[in-house]
Amino acid sequence: MRNFSKPAWLLALFATAGWCQNKLAEASLEQLLNTEVTSVSKKGQKLSRTAAAVFVIGQEDIRRSGAASLPDLLRMAPGVDVAQIDANAWAITIRGFNSRYANKVLVLIDGRSVYTPSFSGVYWDHLDMPLEDIERIEVIRGPGGSVWGANAVNGVINIITKSAKATGGGLASAAADSHGGTEGLARYGGVVGTGSGDGVAYRAFAKYSRIAGLPLPDGSPGGDGWSRVHGGFRSDWDFSPHDSLTVEGDLFSNTGGQSRREWYYPAPFDPPFHEAVDAAGGSLLARWDHTSARGSSTSLQAYYDTYRRNDMEVPEVERTMDVDFQDHFAAGERHDIVWGLGARLITSGLPPGYEVSLSPPMRTVPLFSAFFQDEVRVAPSLWLTLGAKIEHNAYTGFEYEPSVRLAWAPTDRQTFWAAASRAMRQPSREETGVDLELLELPVAPGLLAVTRLQGNPHIQSEELRDYEAGYRAQWSRRVSLDLTTFLSFYRHLGTLETQAPAFVPGLPPHLDIAVIVDNKGRSVNYGGEAALNLSVTSRWRISPSYSQLHINYRVDPTSTDQQGFVLAENTPRHMFQFRSFWNLSRKLEWDHTLSWAQRLPHNNIPGHARLDSRIAWKVGERTEIGIVGQNLLRPRFREFAETFQIAGTEVERSIYGKITWTF
Repeated sequence: MRNFSKPAWLLALFATAGWCQNKLAEASLEQLLNTEVTSVSKKGQKLSRTAAAVFVIGQEDIRRSGAASLPDLLRMAPGVDVAQIDANAWAITIRGFNSRYANKVLVLIDGRSVYTPSFSGVYWDHLDMPLEDIERIEVIRGPGGSVWGANAVNGVINIITKSAKATGGGLASAAADSHGGTEGLARYGGVVGTGSGDGVAYRAFAKYSRIAGLPLPDGSPGGDGWSRVHGGFRSDWDFSPHDSLTVEGDLFSNTGGQSRREWYYPAPFDPPFHEAVDAAGGSLLARWDHTSARGSSTSLQAYYDTYRRNDMEVPEVERTMDVDFQDHFAAGERHDIVWGLGARLITSGLPPGYEVSLSPPMRTVPLFSAFFQDEVRVAPSLWLTLGAKIEHNAYTGFEYEPSVRLAWAPTDRQTFWAAASRAMRQPSREETGVDLELLELPVAPGLLAVTRLQGNPHIQSEELRDYEAGYRAQWSRRVSLDLTTFLSFYRHLGTLETQAPAFVPGLPPHLDIAVIVDNKGRSVNYGGEAALNLSVTSRWRISPSYSQLHINYRVDPTSTDQQGFVLAENTPRHMFQFRSFWNLSRKLEWDHTLSWAQRLPHNNIPGHARLDSRIAWKVGERTEIGIVGQNLLRPRFREFAETFQIAGTEVERSIYGKITWTF
């Protein structure tokens, strides 16, 4: 494949472009606008009444995407910036401030938060789940704090897996790529009990994957290859006409490596070196749902999540216990109310004696919350939603996150909406208690300058006040459009404040330069996203999308921070995507995705285009064979700069084949 030229691939793309959207796009107008989403209000809600920027990645989108990982799957959502750092690390954000530990997007799997509060972010290599088990992914661009709470600042990614009832029988798949990577998946489901209606539906899976390492910019090996063993189960039981119980869990073990540098700040005498990374953990979740005869619903969910990760030669441990209660009912003819209570205990920390230390080394942090939301039908085609969430955390005490949303559907074919929200990102364990040596530099014979990062126990929560407006319409059975615009005001953004040097006598004597975590950043951001779905023919559909983001980052006059400006510019101002799915015949599919992102000037990342292409054959009714080409326009390129001492590697052109068999 390395001999194919860029013009040849571009000609192939535009000469044969075609697109077949998921079942939402194939449905009638009424089915499309009545599609139910749950992430905006923690309840089933018609898309026509949703006053938020929501993008749904459905089952058919997932199958035909050609994506081999969850991060690659998220690339199709407009406004979501996905950049691969190395073979096992990604930077993923919504509407700005991207980094490996992007801290303003909340990620959920079946209601279980996988946002890591010890550093505020997501370990995406922990989430290498079977894509075949995902029912849909609801991506909310914009704040979701009024129902989901702290850290749902710039968006929410809610991954919803299929019910065990929908995955009966067996499934096996195997894949291999041109660089030596392999993957195998086995899954089986069924029903235990006297009858299919009264029994317990279940599924269990086991997955193994090995991902080859990527090269550094100079062509040398990055040492970042990794492997993963992952197993899990889900069971669903309707034990009465009004009650159901879901229990699910998983275990995983990752082993890999990375290239990193000794110091946080760049230094000419600090070449990258290879280092092992490993992680293991698991989760267990149970949820009871009750529906009354009058239509109200109640749910009680509890989960336990734990992992141990050895990264940068530091063993990090985290354990989370969470209980969440929710009640949904109608009050009269105009009010639809959802309220709930939650409690969470998070134990996290690092054992003493390592390069990175926390004070105290281990700590259990409680989080208590309550939320209330009322959707009021003001008129037959006008809905007003008022809501707020109140939380109490161990760092800043009580926080409140209100929102006001308005949806107006003048016809069955279009909806106008607007929203105003306040969202918070609470401090992390590292921000309040970290101690880390950033750089050790000789400044004179016998004298060193030692720069250390120190946490701030008095740090504040980051705050967002956000205003959005949108328009979605189905102009005809062939054309639909979704437009969103936003204006965001951030306060108390995290900064790193360098203090005056202090001379410390000793052997050897040194200058101690403290860098303190603080809240002296602010920003005014604005932009928008647009997505168009067009059925060109009954077999060919296309979906272009475009997002624009302007970030005006500033610091207080007393601030010495320089890193915040780099972080603010880590997201492209302009991103474009063109997806094309084409049914060549009843059993042959050809799909393409062409995307482009503007350059990142502060990180020396040029603008780049990416082309992925997939062709798949259905052999009989139970077997599918697919061939996918990724990054076809160039041999290799770098998507993201070095971050948090991790040396970024380059994404390579690759071809992989996959066979899937159901039985």
